[in-house]
Amino acid sequence: MFGGERITLPGGAIRVYECAHCGLIFKSPLPGDALLAGVFARHAPAKWVVAHDYGPELRRLRNLTRDASFDLLDIGAADGSWLHACARLGAGGRRSALDVVRYPGLEQQVSGEFIHGEIDDPDPEWSKEPYDVVTAFDLLEHLHRPDVAFANLRAMVRPGGWLWLETGCVDSYWPSRFGVEQWWYVRLIEHHVFWSRRSLEGIAEAHGFALEQCEIARHKSWRDASVGKIGSELLKTGLYRAAGRHYPALARRFGREGNQPWFPFTRDHMQACFRRR
Repeated sequence: MFGGERITLPGGAIRVYECAHCGLIFKSPLPGDALLAGVFARHAPAKWVVAHDYGPELRRLRNLTRDASFDLLDIGAADGSWLHACARLGAGGRRSALDVVRYPGLEQQVSGEFIHGEIDDPDPEWSKEPYDVVTAFDLLEHLHRPDVAFANLRAMVRPGGWLWLETGCVDSYWPSRFGVEQWWYVRLIEHHVFWSRRSLEGIAEAHGFALEQCEIARHKSWRDASVGKIGSELLKTGLYRAAGRHYPALARRFGREGNQPWFPFTRDHMQACFRRR
């Protein structure tokens, strides 16, 4: 399911693999670019426009930039809510965005360039003027070509600049306890690759980035969750623990997807800050 649309699975199974060299987890087969582009065009503007409290991120950004003027590129910018939050710091510089969809209202938050496409496009069209800070929150799990993406990221971050990433962590409790193939994060059609600290640090170092900070965190969407939403997820989590692998079939009886529920207090994401050498 994506945005209320049911998408037919390809023939055979979707399998989960692990790279024996770096530990990267990935799925095969993947949905084609054309199929995903059509799905995103129909549903992404409604699916990924959610207000977040960026207080912790703004404090870290202030520490990284030391309140000086800086140029920022946000990858997967959606409607520009992170760019808007950054503008509250009052620091000068470009505020640019890269995304596969031009979201309504984004132009109001961009004071630099809008790059249309994906970060793992082989030859993205952009100004070729690198940035002091590049952010990519909840983006790395969407990649088809991770090595191409990090080559582009190296070009987009100036020497001495910052690359700040957030993505799901396969070392966290839920994939470790129930198996990565059952992890709700893996069972989303738009998620293709899944990172541990080892695999993320390895590919970043190969492209000239040094890890400065890394921490396991809750996803930002749960910071302001309502009591009702938390209660609902707690009930589903309890049922999941009791039903085990019978949970999907049980959920389907009630017209639900049957993916592993999202425990409201889980810390299954990692935020990592790298500096370009």
